[in-house]
Amino acid sequence: MKKMTLDFVLNAVQGQLLSQSQTEFKGVGSDTRKDLNGQIFIALKGDNFDAHAFLDKAKEQGAAALIVHDSAKVTEELKSQLTVILVKDTLRALHDLARAQRRRSSALVLGITGSNGKTTSKEFTAILFSQYRKTHYSKGSFNNHWGVPFTLLEEFEGAEITISEMGMNHAHELEILAKINEPDVVVCSVVGKEHIEHFGSLEKIAEANEEIYKFSPATAQRIYNLDNTFTAQMYLRASKEYPHSKRILTFSEKDSKADVFLQLKDLEMSGFRVQGRIASQEAEARVPVFGAHNLTNVMVAASLGLAGGLTPDQIWKALPLFKTNWGRNQLVQTKRGAEILFDGYNANPDSMKALIDNVKLLRNSGKKVGVFGQMLEMGPFAKDAHRELGEWAGQAGFDHLWFYGESAADFQAGAMAAGFKKNLMISDTYEDSLATELASVLDRGDIALVKGSRGMKLERFVLACHPVNFSLTKE
Repeated sequence: MKKMTLDFVLNAVQGQLLSQSQTEFKGVGSDTRKDLNGQIFIALKGDNFDAHAFLDKAKEQGAAALIVHDSAKVTEELKSQLTVILVKDTLRALHDLARAQRRRSSALVLGITGSNGKTTSKEFTAILFSQYRKTHYSKGSFNNHWGVPFTLLEEFEGAEITISEMGMNHAHELEILAKINEPDVVVCSVVGKEHIEHFGSLEKIAEANEEIYKFSPATAQRIYNLDNTFTAQMYLRASKEYPHSKRILTFSEKDSKADVFLQLKDLEMSGFRVQGRIASQEAEARVPVFGAHNLTNVMVAASLGLAGGLTPDQIWKALPLFKTNWGRNQLVQTKRGAEILFDGYNANPDSMKALIDNVKLLRNSGKKVGVFGQMLEMGPFAKDAHRELGEWAGQAGFDHLWFYGESAADFQAGAMAAGFKKNLMISDTYEDSLATELASVLDRGDIALVKGSRGMKLERFVLACHPVNFSLTKE
């Protein structure tokens, strides 16, 4: 992390100095389970915890300073040993400090949002830029009102590119994050049904996603997906607002006039081949990642590469290096020779359908098996969404289907309505027998797709099948 002085911190957070010990700090932390040596511990308060209860622990972990909004929790002993700064609200202070840090950074900041694929797009973009630039990026899905400011604060000295994943599940969240990030380049990968429980309609989700464009600096480069109805409409509005701007880029697999125009050439479990044009350079490349739906994520990364100053040749050469992280289209081999495509980090109707559609494109010598878990945060839409999921899965060519979650009956109704008459296992709760039964049916030449929301812990199915290249996530 970049070092910061006491004067810099006080000016950024507009805080009151309660005590002064050290005047230079090695960064900011909020987790007393980690080493805080020389750092500022910021006592954030969440819905279920208040970090003011861990001030002594922060000192034990080496913290050099505290930022608090409850001075009553700061003992005289702490004041005698640490620098203590009092603010009105520690979350606001975190945001203000991150914004101040961002403004003194010389790195190009790239902001990525979208209903599906933003974490994978971020990972692809990080791989791309890391080949040519000193690149900093958020780890995992650290993309909320805490994660985004910490990404900025953790930027290392000399970083040339900082990639910030920006998530939301309510209106105005992206507005806040864009005002903290002040990104140089922004993109919304796609608008879909993620968090529809909180919004009620796709139109409202689109409005919330468009905040990344509306509240980023006017000078920021804006990238648009021409293949998604809602992002294409955002592009039309932007093209009218900036009719002569060179700061607008587009990508598409359907519109050959887009700045990045890529199309899928073939698909295998181990990856796919793309062909097309990046800026003025036509070529083709193999991307070692499963799923036609990942083509959008590849185009997001390629577009950000162009906006960030990489040449088309540099981008084409990096595509074969792309890979996904734990639980995101992760290809797993089993001891019995079957292959499992594990996508257990997130799920919504659009991402479910995209993965299921890939089944129709796959050719294998054995069985096709689908294992699905509840899609969370669907609210009143859960019943219809899971019935539709059952219909999609029921007509996708699976030989076996598993589903577990509270919408099991709806999934079953959908599968039966689609005419699925093969092997169907349904449960509203997880049982070990579900996973062991899956393991018993998988053999050499078989493929299994395992997908559901993170809270459903679908990795239990993978572990039961004796994987040879898989472990539990540390996230």
